[in-house]
Amino acid sequence: MKKQQASFISSYGARAALLAFAFLFCMDDAYSSDSAEDNIDFSASSASEAVKQAVDWIQDRRDNRYLPFAIIDKNNSGIFVFDTKSKFLASGPVLLGIARYDRIDPKTLNSSLSKIAADQRVTPSGRYWAILGKDHNGKEMLWIDPEYAIALHPVVDVPGQKRKTRLKTETSKDNRITWGCINVSPVLFETIITPVFKEKGGMIYILPEEPENKGLMQIGDTH
Repeated sequence: MKKQQASFISSYGARAALLAFAFLFCMDDAYSSDSAEDNIDFSASSASEAVKQAVDWIQDRRDNRYLPFAIIDKNNSGIFVFDTKSKFLASGPVLLGIARYDRIDPKTLNSSLSKIAADQRVTPSGRYWAILGKDHNGKEMLWIDPEYAIALHPVVDVPGQKRKTRLKTETSKDNRITWGCINVSPVLFETIITPVFKEKGGMIYILPEEPENKGLMQIGDTH
């Protein structure tokens, strides 16, 4: 995994440094997306209590640093996207790593996908600064943890996995199928996530599913 993303990872630090420098001068800027409706009501959404508590926590502390952000609810396989002012923009289903853990085993860092066992295919929980970038095939993704090649991207076809079908079913019970990356619908990625995160990146909050890891979001940036 690490070898495949080497070209992106090598430039990630430089891009991050430039963006961090820009934040010193742009903290009060408000970014808005014309693709989002003004009358979307977050309180009437399907968000779980854990997601609502996370939104309150982010707003109270201005933890998103005036950046857009998204909350991923692993227990219910959903994503909720917000703009720089914490205005709710959109939500949708996600596909996640098969294993129901919150931390990636470091031993898998240099492993090829075929050698990563099902119980090691983890979508890591935590608080991340994510930026848009391309993979080794030139496809745009929202990079969450480039060291472990974890990204959010449009759902992809993998033989025998029926990912597009899984994403459309009403239940979240069949949404655990990936090696760790987060798959969303192409429409959500192209019309909401890409324009909203394009300018400065944004924060991604992946809620833990193991009770003992509830404090993962509060220990500072993972990256």
